[in-house]
Amino acid sequence: MQITLVNIGGRARSKDPFEALVCDYLKRSAGVARCDTQAFREERGLFDWLAGQRGRTDPQVLLLDATGRRMTSEELAVWLGSRRAEGARHVIFAIGPADGWSEPVRAEWKGHHGLLSLGPMTLAHQLARLVMAEQIYRACTILTGHPYHKGH
Repeated sequence: MQITLVNIGGRARSKDPFEALVCDYLKRSAGVARCDTQAFREERGLFDWLAGQRGRTDPQVLLLDATGRRMTSEELAVWLGSRRAEGARHVIFAIGPADGWSEPVRAEWKGHHGLLSLGPMTLAHQLARLVMAEQIYRACTILTGHPYHKGH
């Protein structure tokens, strides 16, 4: 399975103080999934790219949004494990633009796809990327029984 962490807008990767940490967490997840990152200047770029990602199975996409479903780390691991068991080949977590996802996108994704919330607080793009990368790694350790996750 492939996991891609996407962000819209934000600071250039070369200037992101968390870039090395994001890459480290995603690299550590390799035992469960191949992980990479993608960045797009605006929403349209993401959706154009998504259209080209269709293959034998459609990618499973969760847009990060304050109105989305909140999951514990364990619930995220179960969700990810279920996608893997169902044969999903590509899972994408997408962090939206600085002003949030447009209303049409939010409405479509809430109805047919998925919105995921990291919590009620607003986070800077770079910090949201780091938190999501760590949660992807944590979910992978939960799935493999690695002691990194202690449940607190």
